[in-house]
Amino acid sequence: MVPPAPIAPARSEAVADVLAAFGRMLVAQRRLRGRDAREAGDLSYAQMRLLSVIDDDAACPASQLAEQAGITAGSATAMLGLLEHKGLVSRRRSDADRRVTLTVLTDRGRMLRDAKREAARAAFAHALGDLSPEELAAAPRVLRVIADVIESL
Repeated sequence: MVPPAPIAPARSEAVADVLAAFGRMLVAQRRLRGRDAREAGDLSYAQMRLLSVIDDDAACPASQLAEQAGITAGSATAMLGLLEHKGLVSRRRSDADRRVTLTVLTDRGRMLRDAKREAARAAFAHALGDLSPEELAAAPRVLRVIADVIESL
């Protein structure tokens, strides 16, 4: 492995700031997951993420949903069982392959997913409201680069 090239001091400080902010974001996300597990009500953020990858117009197999949501197939299956019990999704065997179970959103599931998604978007819009257009434009690129680094570790 080739060692990375030296970084200028000002750039090094900026990279350190990004890493510190990223660490803070990871801690906040872990705390959200802990709160969410205790206080989720009808729909947790993890469940919302899974429901968000369900196509509104097409039934999806759990393996595909798990991959798109970034969770294991076993976690998706367990979560979908709970969501089905709550009446948020409906599952049925595929006509093409009886080994495959297809999942669709119920009207209630769509309503709760959309409400939770809108509340999250509103919170982000409020929190990001004071950032300049340049800062907002840079954020997605920085986050994608960080995601790529994490995938490569």
